[in-house]
Amino acid sequence: MGDLNIGWAVPTEFPETGWSLDSIDQHLKQARAEIPAWDDPEQTRLGFAMAAPHPEAVRVLGDWAAVNTNNVGVHTRFGEGKGGTRRLEKEALAVLASLYRAGAIDGHLTSGASEATLAALRIARNLLRTEGHQIRVVASDLCHASVAKAAEILDIDLVRLSPGPKWTLTREQVRQAADEAIAAGVTGIIVVATAGYYNSGFADPVDEIAADLRDLAFQRPGQVRCFVHVDAAHGGFVFPFTAPDLPFDFRSPGVHSMAVDPHKAGLMPYSCGALLVRKGLLEHVTRIDPHTRIPDETVLGSRPGATAAALWATLHTLGRTGYTDLTTRCLELRDRLAAAVRTADPDALLVPAPHAPVVSAAFSHRGGRLPPELCERYRLVPLTLPDPHGDGGPRLFYHFYASDSPTDPQITNFARHLAEATARARATVSDGRGSGRSITSEVVADTRTHTDCFRHFVVHPEGRRDPQVPGYSFHTFTHRSATGEQMQDIRWGQARAGGDLWVYAPDLKNPFANELMGVRTEHYFLEVLDPHQQQLSLVGAIHATMLLPGSLRVLLNFEPDGTFRSAEYKALGEHGTDELQIFPDAVTAKIGKNAAGFLRPGSDDYSFSIDTSAEISVHRTDGTSAPVVLTARHNADVLLPRRRHLRREQFRRFPNRFFDTELEIAAGRTWTGTAYLAELLAPTGIGTVLAARSATAGLCTVDGRVSDSGLHLALTALSEPRTEAVELSAPWDLGRCLHDALPRLDVRDPVLLGIEQVVDFAERAHEVFTREGLPAGLVIAGAGQ
Repeated sequence: MGDLNIGWAVPTEFPETGWSLDSIDQHLKQARAEIPAWDDPEQTRLGFAMAAPHPEAVRVLGDWAAVNTNNVGVHTRFGEGKGGTRRLEKEALAVLASLYRAGAIDGHLTSGASEATLAALRIARNLLRTEGHQIRVVASDLCHASVAKAAEILDIDLVRLSPGPKWTLTREQVRQAADEAIAAGVTGIIVVATAGYYNSGFADPVDEIAADLRDLAFQRPGQVRCFVHVDAAHGGFVFPFTAPDLPFDFRSPGVHSMAVDPHKAGLMPYSCGALLVRKGLLEHVTRIDPHTRIPDETVLGSRPGATAAALWATLHTLGRTGYTDLTTRCLELRDRLAAAVRTADPDALLVPAPHAPVVSAAFSHRGGRLPPELCERYRLVPLTLPDPHGDGGPRLFYHFYASDSPTDPQITNFARHLAEATARARATVSDGRGSGRSITSEVVADTRTHTDCFRHFVVHPEGRRDPQVPGYSFHTFTHRSATGEQMQDIRWGQARAGGDLWVYAPDLKNPFANELMGVRTEHYFLEVLDPHQQQLSLVGAIHATMLLPGSLRVLLNFEPDGTFRSAEYKALGEHGTDELQIFPDAVTAKIGKNAAGFLRPGSDDYSFSIDTSAEISVHRTDGTSAPVVLTARHNADVLLPRRRHLRREQFRRFPNRFFDTELEIAAGRTWTGTAYLAELLAPTGIGTVLAARSATAGLCTVDGRVSDSGLHLALTALSEPRTEAVELSAPWDLGRCLHDALPRLDVRDPVLLGIEQVVDFAERAHEVFTREGLPAGLVIAGAGQ
C-alpha cells in the first residue's frame, strides 16, 4: 500500500551524505523481508522455472564480485581466454559444449537465454544478409517472448505457427512454412526450435526439423539458406540428465546455435545465460571498439567475470551425477504435484512432460479457472492450449514447475489449498452462482454510466478486503457474480427534486458491510464506502456525482468524518476529461485526464490506469507571498505519440498513474496582483510554452494566470483551423464556500449508520450544491455556469 501515497514514479533527492550502516542495513532488511523465502509456507513458486541457487554458486559469486572483472569480448577462440575469469568462462563453455554433443564451438555467457536468443538471431540475420537474402523467422506460437522481442529489435519478419495437440512444432509444419516463405520470395529462413517449452516442458523434434531444413538447403544450393537456433533455456539443464538420448542439441548437423539458462535448472543465481554457436559464425557480428581496439561480438559488451567463476564452480561441484540426482528429485516432485491435482479434481486432465519436471493440468469445473488468490500464492499462470486428448479444441491449462526448492510442508499446503479451491468452484457451479446472470439492475447499470469507478460490479474477495491483512493486493477485485454477492436495490421513495429515489448495496440488510452503499436519483447519485474501501480510496470516503445538463458533471468528495474534501468539475471529451478540482485552499487543473478500469487477462482481477497530460495545482498559504513554482516536472513529451494507458497484459500485476507534466504553485492568501503562467515557468525546465493533450481541445498550448481572484487558464488548439481557446477558470472562494455550506455525515464507522441518514444527507448535499456550487466565476471548457 506504500505506493498509494504517490501512485507513480517520481524523482527523490540524491543523498547529500552517506547513510549510516545501521540505516542501510535496516532499509535492506525491510526490503529483503518483502521477498518470500524459498521455504516460506505462505508463497511457493510452482508456476515458474525458478529454484534456489546452489550455495557454492552464491559463495563464489560473492567472493569474485570484489575482483570486479569485466569479461568483455569472446574468449573461446584459439589463443584467447588465457587467464582469470576469462579462462574460467572458456572452460565452463567447453564443459557445456561436451554436454550438448558439440565439437569445437564459440560462445559467451549472457544475462540469460533472452539475450542469447537475440545474439543468435543477430548472427543469423547478418550472415543471411551478407548473401542478399530476404529473411523470415519461423517459430511456434508458444515460443518464449524473447523470440518476438529479438525479431522486433532486429527488424526481421516473424511467422508464428499454431501448436497442434502435441503442443510442439512438427517437421511438416516447418517445411510448409519454409515452402510458403520461398514462394513469397523469402530465401533466408531462421527457425527457432524450443527444447523445453516454458509452459509445458515439451520439446520440439529438433533433429527432424534441422534435418529437413538441411535437405532443403542441399536441394537449392546458393538459393536458399537455413539457420536453426535452439532455445534450450528450460531444457538445457534437464534433458541431458533425464533423457540423454533426446537429440535436441549439436549432434544434429543442422543446428547452428543454442541458448541455455544456467540460472534456471542449472542452479546459478540470476543473471546467467549462455550462447553456444558453431565455429565461423561469430565473425558476422564482430565489431572493433575504436577506443580500446578490443573485438567484441556480444550484445551487451561489458559482462561480469564473477558470473563465469560461479558457473565454473557450480558445474564442477555438481557434475553429471549431481545434476542427475537433482533432476530425478524434480521428476519425483512433479509426480507428487500431479497426484495433488488428481486428488483435488479426479476428473482433471493431466499432461506431464515426458522428460521435464513440468505437469500441465486442465480442471474439470466450468471454465476450469482457479481463483486469483490461489494463483498469486503459488505463482500460477493459465494458458489456453489445444486439448491433446479431445478434439484439439482450446482448453485452459495451468502448468506446475517442480524445482528442487519446495519443501514437504509447502507441497502439503498446496494440495490442501488446491482441493479447497476446486471444491468451491464445483459448488459455485452446482448452486447456480456464476451462471452468468446480470449482477445489477437497470438502476445500478445506469449509475455506472456516470462514473469511472467499477465497485458496482467487482468486489475484493472474501478474506482479502482489509488492506491490513497479509496477502492484500491493491487490485484483487473479483466479479461479484463469482462471489454470489449480487447488487440489490429498492425504490426508497420520491426525491425532493422530483422523480424516484433508489438505494442500492450488495446486501440491503447489511448495507455498509461490503464496498459501498448508494443513493440514486435522476439528478445525482451518492455512495458511502465501507472502512476497507475508505483506506483504499485516494479521494475520500463519500462520493456524490451531480448530473448537470450538457457535457459537464461534478464529483463531490467527502472525508471519513464527513467534511468536504474536493469538488471535481469535469468537462467530458471524446477521450477523457478536462477538470477543475476545487479544494478549500487549492485549485487543481487536470488537462486530458483519462481513467480506465481493466479486466486483467487470465483472471477475474481488475486494475486501473489514470493518465493525465498536465496537472497544474495552485494552493494558498498564509501571508502575502507572490506565486512561486514549487514543482515543475516534465515527464513526457506530448508532441510525440504514446499509448495513453498500459497494455492490458501489464495489468496482470500493476496499476498505473501517469502525468506528462506536473506543476505545483504556491501563493499567499492575502497576495494581490496577477502572475502569468509563462513568467512563472520561464525559470523552470519546462520553459515558457506548456503543451498538453486536452480532452476538449486536443493537442494545445496552455496559457493563463494566477490572480488574487483565482486560477485562469486558456487551452489553445494547435490544429488547423484553430478555434477559440477553451477556458478553465475557478475562483478561490468556491472551495471554502462548499466546505462551509455542504452538510456533513460521519462515516468512519459505517455500521452505525442507517439508510435514512444517508438518504437525508444525499438530498441536502444536492440542494446545497445546486444553490452554491455553480458560481458565475467558474468557467470550464468554454461553458460559463
